[in-house]
Amino acid sequence: MNIDWTSPKTRALLGWGVAVLLILAWQVAAATSDSLYFPPPSEILAKAYELWFSAGLGAGIVTDTFHRDVMSSLQRLLIGLFYAITIGIVLGVLIGRMRVVAELIEPILHFMRALPGPVLLPMALVLLGTGDSMRIALIAFGSVWPVLFNTFSAVRQVPESFLDTAIVSRRSRVSTLFHVILPASATGIFAGVRVATGLGIILLVAAELVAAAEGIGFGLTQSQRSFQFVEMWAFILALSVLGYLANILLTLLEGVILRWHRLYKAVVA
Repeated sequence: MNIDWTSPKTRALLGWGVAVLLILAWQVAAATSDSLYFPPPSEILAKAYELWFSAGLGAGIVTDTFHRDVMSSLQRLLIGLFYAITIGIVLGVLIGRMRVVAELIEPILHFMRALPGPVLLPMALVLLGTGDSMRIALIAFGSVWPVLFNTFSAVRQVPESFLDTAIVSRRSRVSTLFHVILPASATGIFAGVRVATGLGIILLVAAELVAAAEGIGFGLTQSQRSFQFVEMWAFILALSVLGYLANILLTLLEGVILRWHRLYKAVVA
């Protein structure tokens, strides 16, 4: 039996197989160890189920703790990323297409990009308080830069032939933007969105570590301080699942939106 090792399905099965073997090895090593810091995966999954999915069918399966811990964090993340992506695309297009604007504000943007988001947490607490607005603003500020600069670079690299065709066909500036520039820049924009999503999750946890009363970061801190290590690992698992699901969603969305781009490459090739 010949196995096609280059097949995506084969590589995916191999990846999952390696993951399962590592989890089994962790389970065996943790079960035979007296360490409290690395509980078996079975205990972590049981704790996650107890915390978030043990309400029963009559109550909708998910518990009140799920809404307090997971849904509150997810809401902050989505709102913060929405602002970051919107602002990043708008500014990226302006800088990419208007050289005067680029010359005026690009140096300032590079300076601001060099500031790590968590470093601004004390200032955000002073200016915005301890509510959701502070956490959303921190996520948006730290996540906007990959979207902005990827959009800027992608817009700058739009082939002039595309723009010449738009001029010849007498398209308006708005039509050129939405039917030529943005579609041609979509691959670069999506690359920025992927990086921004990962940064957003990191900043979400950082923002919830301080002066928070709910969220994954808050639960992670509280369980660590109270030496509830199984619960702490359950929150780490929740963050991992959140990042994994976000990557899957972006991959599916990118596949749908950029289907034309693959067809274009196939025709050109």
